[in-house]
Amino acid sequence: MLNIPIPAIFISQDIDVDEETEAEVSRYTVIDGQQRLTAIFEFMTGQLRLTGLEILKEINDCNYKELPPFLLRRLEERTVKCLRIDSTIDPQVKYDIFERLNTGSIKLEAQELRNAVARGKFNDAIKELSKFSVFREMLQISENDANSNAKVKKMEDVELVLRFFALRNGGYKISRKSGFKDFLTETLVDLNKLDETEIVQMKREFKICMLTIYANLGKYAFSKHRVEGGVSIKRMSTFNAAVYDAIAVGFAEVHDLKAMAQDFDFKISNPDNTESNIITEHMTYSLFEDSGFFESVSGSVNDVGKIVYRVNAVVELLT
Repeated sequence: MLNIPIPAIFISQDIDVDEETEAEVSRYTVIDGQQRLTAIFEFMTGQLRLTGLEILKEINDCNYKELPPFLLRRLEERTVKCLRIDSTIDPQVKYDIFERLNTGSIKLEAQELRNAVARGKFNDAIKELSKFSVFREMLQISENDANSNAKVKKMEDVELVLRFFALRNGGYKISRKSGFKDFLTETLVDLNKLDETEIVQMKREFKICMLTIYANLGKYAFSKHRVEGGVSIKRMSTFNAAVYDAIAVGFAEVHDLKAMAQDFDFKISNPDNTESNIITEHMTYSLFEDSGFFESVSGSVNDVGKIVYRVNAVVELLT
């Protein structure tokens, strides 16, 4: 309305989605500009009112239909420039572009960016798994108010599920040239290529792993402790992502989750029948007595050397 230039919107055509839509209908991912487009759409469909205007104060509290005719015409004649990124571009490059453009007032987290540029069936699966009630309880996410939890808002819960699949089956040992964030993105892109049967099996394995850990260690399974003499002197946190790596991935490395998941439906319906004493609180306390392990769950959660140390420590404990 003030004739001030609107910054360009960056979009990417979704070829995979277009295959499922009607002919000559294109679908796009908004790489940068979602907040601008949402605000424009909601205002022009009557969902928003103008507030706090210091210029054109006379239209404060107006919705779209209440604007003077000359302002309506001005709005309807404006254009928003869109720049389209090649839809065939490598997902990691697209992620990098998204990250560079993402300099607005609300910065998206790594998993929010992946969710935009690495969509697919496995991405849908990890979002579903992040809502598994037992998993949420160990992450200290209340089912009653989950959407207001910071982990859910920033999709950190979804990234934790992705970490599990990226690091298991020896993935934590693999040396990599790219950074850890790129490693997770590349893993998600690869896992999106799996067929539905494989994804269903992996979902069952994740759930049986979390269910068994919960049955043995309870809701504070992934908490960090300061320990002396095999006794927890102080629980330093109720959830620690590095401890999650160690216990969840270490457990998955030692136990045959595929075999454990064979009677998955029964165990989900009868959680009290889940294997007990596979790992105990006293066993985990012994981990924290090791200064090396304590150091490995402190500081950067993505330090590869620390990841290897803490997962190996749990593998050795359970074998």
